[in-house]
Amino acid sequence: MGAAVPWAHGETKLPLDLGARPRAGAVSPTVPAAQPAEKLQRLLVKFKDASAAREPGAEGAARLVNRMSRAAYLATAGQVQGLGYLRTTAGEHHVMLTDRLLDRAAMQSLVKSLARDSTVESVSIDERMAAHAFSPNDTAFVDAANPQWYLKAPTTDLGAANFAGAWNRTLGGAISVSGAGVVVAVLDSGYRPHIDLNANLLTAYDFVSTDPFNQYGGNTVLTANDGNGRDIDAEDPGDGNSNAAYCQTGPSSWHGTRVAGIISAVTDNNSGMAGAAYGAKVIPLRVLGVCGGYVSDVVDAMRWAAGLSVNGVTANANSAKVINLSLGGSGSCNSLYQAAINEVRTQRKATVVVSTGNDGYENSITQPANCQNVIAVTAHRPDANSPRFANVGAGTTLSAPGTAIYSTSNSGSYAPATGAGADTFISANGTSFAAPLVASVAAMLYQVKPLISPDEVASRLVNSVRAFPAGLYCSGRSSCGAGLLDADAAVAMVLSDDSPFSSATASPYTSVARGATVTLQGNAGVGANSTALATVQWSQVSGPAVVLSNPNGYTATFVTPATSNDDVLVFRFRATTLTTARTADSYVAVTMVAAPVPVTSSGGGGGGGSTSLLELLVLGALVICSLFLRRRGTQRPHPDK
Repeated sequence: MGAAVPWAHGETKLPLDLGARPRAGAVSPTVPAAQPAEKLQRLLVKFKDASAAREPGAEGAARLVNRMSRAAYLATAGQVQGLGYLRTTAGEHHVMLTDRLLDRAAMQSLVKSLARDSTVESVSIDERMAAHAFSPNDTAFVDAANPQWYLKAPTTDLGAANFAGAWNRTLGGAISVSGAGVVVAVLDSGYRPHIDLNANLLTAYDFVSTDPFNQYGGNTVLTANDGNGRDIDAEDPGDGNSNAAYCQTGPSSWHGTRVAGIISAVTDNNSGMAGAAYGAKVIPLRVLGVCGGYVSDVVDAMRWAAGLSVNGVTANANSAKVINLSLGGSGSCNSLYQAAINEVRTQRKATVVVSTGNDGYENSITQPANCQNVIAVTAHRPDANSPRFANVGAGTTLSAPGTAIYSTSNSGSYAPATGAGADTFISANGTSFAAPLVASVAAMLYQVKPLISPDEVASRLVNSVRAFPAGLYCSGRSSCGAGLLDADAAVAMVLSDDSPFSSATASPYTSVARGATVTLQGNAGVGANSTALATVQWSQVSGPAVVLSNPNGYTATFVTPATSNDDVLVFRFRATTLTTARTADSYVAVTMVAAPVPVTSSGGGGGGGSTSLLELLVLGALVICSLFLRRRGTQRPHPDK
């Protein structure tokens, strides 16, 4: 099969149609409000003779309380006049109160004095506990202009993805949810060293192969732009192009650096920006260069990223659980893509996240987003509406923030800048920058549940979304996916692990002939704390009505309609648990060939409505044109604005 040329799904060299409010303003940190001085009053005391002080009304207890009061008076030189008795706790500890508030130093001094009493086994401060509220101090996160709006709760901006909530959830041992211990592979234009990113980058690889001899008028390495083919150096030499004979012109995008920074910029360091999955590590794999890149290079990088062997390349020591592809090309899903996706999922349990593209299509997404078994991500604005540039269509899984996304970059124009002033930050738009936010949530889910399957990751993401607000373009449209990404809800769902999960596929699923039989396959499972499954059910969500056989089973079939005005069918597979009646939905779209063009009789005698040779030729041409248009994808470079 011919190798489609994928392009990064960031901004194009032509302005994207955002239809959104601008976000601007100088970056200036917010000074935290002064906190009130800490005051303490409660003590935990355990006596050696537990029975004597078991009840506060007992004679022995009164004596011990009085004894403690005198000791407190002496230890504080009269500052504390006495101690009050509050209650007994489990383990024979007693909660006592000083008669006035003390600062920490005075309370610690009192604790040491009371501990010396011969009747006391132990004494400590009854500390006040608080939630581990984590709010990064990175400059861009705390800036009043709100350049990292997308990481916050959806209060000011309806489209925000609520990462701040997810970060404040914890695992055993008070470990914060941050993607820690999980590797995310970013298959893109490589990376530029950046002070706010370097610490979270792992060993990389350059998969961009050399261009064929004479393809561009000589023995060149135009795409690679680094003088050679595949090697261990994945630093981005730039993808800018000034020769219109090659492809669209424009400066370098530093696209891979920007995608990597969204996921794992160094966080809570009083500078720069916060990463969405700041605890995760990123493998930057170079698959794109000048004028884009090739399917053959991308699929090798996918396999290598997940820990599978690739000829001529040393094995990857840090296999990724999440693979981010912020790129796409023309055509329906290439079989090489589908094979690689299936391999990394089944053999390595890796999740593949792909952006849908920036062509403004309302009924089509590019490959590999249109492959099965991927999480295909479109973009939305801060107000949760769909920007005009974002591709939506059959196969879209969900939507994530994709306008004014702030990230790491390089200040160079065509070649990379080095030294002082090279590191910079920039806000940009595109589905390219929505996909890594979803990849970041996937990394968090792998941290919470290391043995989670790709099917469960996708199901948790789909079933934790917030609905598109009523009245917006995507409300009620399956072409936009299940809803708006919510990192906190997805993490909470996996932490509780008390709901079912499901997945759905169709065969065939694209360019399906009229009158053909399609098989729908559903799969479902339950979380560790969930009850058993009670039912599974198929239903049709949109498209011309069809009759489903075996709708209450895992496998259902139907026959595509012979004629209709719509050529996309969407189905839902729902799993429901037995006792709690929790549900999990997954969706699959089937795209038929274009609807047949009706042919009318000329009304002449003897014709009987028969089709002439000319009419057949016209009909064939129309069908071919329709298929060609359907397979158009994003074939353009990606500037840095």
